[in-house]
Order: sequence, then structure tokens, then C-alpha cells
Amino acid sequence: MIERNGHPRAGDFTSERVLGHSVSRLGSDVLTLMELQTELLQVDLKQWMSGFVRSMIAITVGLLLALASLPVLIAAFGYFLNDVAGLSMAASMLIAGLSGVVIAAAVVGVGIWLLKREKGMLHRFKTELRHNVRWLKHVLSRPTTAAHSEV
Repeated sequence: MIERNGHPRAGDFTSERVLGHSVSRLGSDVLTLMELQTELLQVDLKQWMSGFVRSMIAITVGLLLALASLPVLIAAFGYFLNDVAGLSMAASMLIAGLSGVVIAAAVVGVGIWLLKREKGMLHRFKTELRHNVRWLKHVLSRPTTAAHSEV
């Protein structure tokens, strides 16, 4: 600042005020964007969790069904095959056990398919964050233009 008779020039305060106002406004905008990003993250996480919970329920039910039914299926189907088809007890039990495993694998497969379908986790949050960072870079790369247009 150049002083004249011990006092700063009047025009020097104007540029400081503009800069102060611009920095203050930018800080406020950044805080607002952070708040909005946090809210969007919460919404996306809730939505993802509901899909995740459904997937885990399907997988759990499939696994529990397999664990509970395999011994019964092996015994019952094995004896059935032994009686009806005339197969040996070992062959009858093997076929019965494999049938239970195939059914359990199908249910677990449905659960995994549901989980993979949730690939776009936090898609809105990521998109909005990219947009906000791009905006912030633009504002910071042209401070003089932004400062004059805001005042």
C-alpha cells in the first residue's frame, strides 16, 4: 500500500474488501457443498444398505436351508433311490447329497447376483463430488473474474 500524507489510498481498501468478500463467500460455498455431500452420502449409504441386507438375507437363508436340509435329503432321497432304482446305498446317497448341494448353490447364486447388481454403490455421491470439485477448481483458477462478478 502506498501512503499519501500518512494515510493509505482509498482504492487500496476496495481490492482488499473484494478479496475478503470473495474468500468469505467461497468458504461459505465450500461448507455448503460439504454439508450437501454429507447428506447425499447418508442417503446413498442407506439405499445401498437396504440392497446389501436383502442380498445377505438371501445368502443366509440359502446357507441355512442347505445346512438344515442336506442331512434329511441325503437320508430320505438316498433310501428312495436305493428302493426304487435298485442302486447301491453309496450311489443313492451320493446322488441325494449332490441334489441338495445344487439347490443350495442356486439360492446362494441368487444372493450373489443381487449383491453384484449393487455395483453402482454411491453413484450419485461420486458424481456430485466430481461436479463440486470441478466447480471449486474453476472458481479457484479464476479468482479475479469470480471476485468482480460477485461484488
